[in-house]
Amino acid sequence: MASKGKLAKLRKFFRASNKRYTVEREHMLDILDELKGQRYSIVKLYKLARKRGMIHAASTLYRNIFMFIDAGFISEVHLTNGKTEYESNTGQNTFMLCIGCSEVKKIRPPKEFKEMQTELCQKHGLDMISYNHQIKGYCSKCSRRIQEEPIEE
Repeated sequence: MASKGKLAKLRKFFRASNKRYTVEREHMLDILDELKGQRYSIVKLYKLARKRGMIHAASTLYRNIFMFIDAGFISEVHLTNGKTEYESNTGQNTFMLCIGCSEVKKIRPPKEFKEMQTELCQKHGLDMISYNHQIKGYCSKCSRRIQEEPIEE
């Protein structure tokens, strides 16, 4: 069962966005807690929720997933193959994604980065609840492979 703090945060989000708080949405939060620290597809999320008897219709999950992203409970990771994976989080994620081999690394940004975000939010009057950054490039293995491959004309 999700902590009281998370439930309060979820209720606050729904109240602020004029959405109804439902038992199914609370059950989704429980499933997200169970998957914390893992990346997963929406299909895996649905299968786990269905197996636990917490969600009966896939449409419930598809309708609600973006609310959980907006509320800062989930981060989206857009992979290079066009697929999207999700990760339950604390609302503060930075991912490095190799566009060669699709390797994804979750990193902790430097302190200055967080301070800059806080400063920007204060300047523009935004009460930040989450962030998700993706840095795309080539890992060292893919960079070497690209450098060594002959260019076809």
